[in-house]
Amino acid sequence: MNRFINRRRRLSSILLLVSLLILPSYAAAGTEDGKWAYTALGDSLAYGIQSDGSAGLSYADFLADDLENVDGLETFTKAYAVPGLTSEGLLSQMQTNEEALQSAAEADLITISIGANDFLQVFSKNPDELKNPEVVQSILQEVGDNYGQVVRQIQAANPDAKIFLMGYYNSFPAYPEEDQKLFIQLMEALNDTIQGVASASGSDYVATFDAVAEDYNTYLPNPKNVHPGEQGYERISEEFWKAVKPYVPVSEDRIAGADRYETAVEISKQGWDASNTIVLARGDHFPDALAGSPLAYHMDAPILLTKERLPAEVKKEIQRLGAEKAVVLGGTEAVSPFVENQLKGLGLTVQRIGGKDRFVTAANIAAVLNGEPEQAVLANGMDFPDALSIASYAAGKGYPILLTKPTRLPGVTATALEDVDSTIVAGGTSVVSKEVLRALPSTVRYGGSDRYQTSALIAKELNPADRAYIATGSDFADALTGSILAAKEKSTFLLVPPDHLDASIEEAAEEFGIRHFTILGGTGAVGPSAAEKHMEAANE
Repeated sequence: MNRFINRRRRLSSILLLVSLLILPSYAAAGTEDGKWAYTALGDSLAYGIQSDGSAGLSYADFLADDLENVDGLETFTKAYAVPGLTSEGLLSQMQTNEEALQSAAEADLITISIGANDFLQVFSKNPDELKNPEVVQSILQEVGDNYGQVVRQIQAANPDAKIFLMGYYNSFPAYPEEDQKLFIQLMEALNDTIQGVASASGSDYVATFDAVAEDYNTYLPNPKNVHPGEQGYERISEEFWKAVKPYVPVSEDRIAGADRYETAVEISKQGWDASNTIVLARGDHFPDALAGSPLAYHMDAPILLTKERLPAEVKKEIQRLGAEKAVVLGGTEAVSPFVENQLKGLGLTVQRIGGKDRFVTAANIAAVLNGEPEQAVLANGMDFPDALSIASYAAGKGYPILLTKPTRLPGVTATALEDVDSTIVAGGTSVVSKEVLRALPSTVRYGGSDRYQTSALIAKELNPADRAYIATGSDFADALTGSILAAKEKSTFLLVPPDHLDASIEEAAEEFGIRHFTILGGTGAVGPSAAEKHMEAANE
């Protein structure tokens, strides 16, 4: 008898927790150009009830962000997600709420989380009923029937929609195994039912049980609440994104001006509404500019380019940004005193970071960026491709880029590396020799047989992403100025041949499923044929 009373007390305690899901029903306050309209339907998990009981971001919000990141989102709503909603309630919503059905009828993507509350509704009245196999089977049957009708009704109104059905996780990981066992069994049976609905309807099933189980403390931070915290919702959304991403059309855009100087201006406009600081480099001479990306990212500043005189479009962009300071890369032979005076004439204070050569300039930039970084990047300073392939990654991590000669490490670079724990080397043995590596602290090399293989390897191993910025590998300017924008948007970066598709780039793009390409520079830099081939390869 005492064991029965204790069990009832434990069940009653759990009841108090799961009753948070049984809340009064209330709702939260055709695509173009390949973008999707996304509607999230279902219960509190679609709505976004947090582990503290407040309303916040749900898995659907994070999934919408993923689509937005690859320029694939037209509209998003979770207005018809209702905390406490059962499968019967969702069916009724689809049958009686014209706005909800219309939203589903117009959507390209629909996600649904429903079914758990069917059990919790019974549990709230009599927990012991869930030990009765006949009761459980009856609930599962009802969920399956209702869910199937919901999906069929949506498909009748919208046969082209991509529909994804969410499986549930263990909501009670903090409780003794004896108390968890029943609920785990129920969730597994419910998930089997949902998976059956998905299979029968041609929809996709998204499992979340194992994902949440990876770290219950992080994903379900409140033992007294069955809802995830924000990190839990984000983890669930990752499982959705894995399922959704293969269906997302690959898209592209291009950021370009009449020349490299105006392309840099257009990149600045794309990434910065305003900026207190701009970084200025010579547009026809790469050496002093190679190490500038991490510094510009650290300052949240665009890199603009100059000639012997400051181009008119660059002046206008400085004024549009409202900049008050210019950081000039290189000595007076790279960026003339005349340009410096032009900047001062625009009302800017000027800081010049330079040296007697490119190696000293890079070391001085590293010192300004971070006096004691844990890692540094080393690249061949006699050519630009490898340094720029890794620039966006280095910028995002805050790692300085230091330069070397192919077979000899300059003394100033060796000095700059004295306090660095480890080094990432960009480029193969033909551009950074084994002899140079032996002079470095703990080293990992990312290098291929040519600049394109090296770029692909860096992207695959260090910086995979759903979105990629691509620039010509035959010149430096667009890659330099675009690398900071790629870092800001947490995108990967690839150098490409100007007029054809390199096999290593195609393989890298396919491996991590890039869904959006941003081409840097005009058709003279990356021709239409190269861009079209990238799109064709990604959509195959």
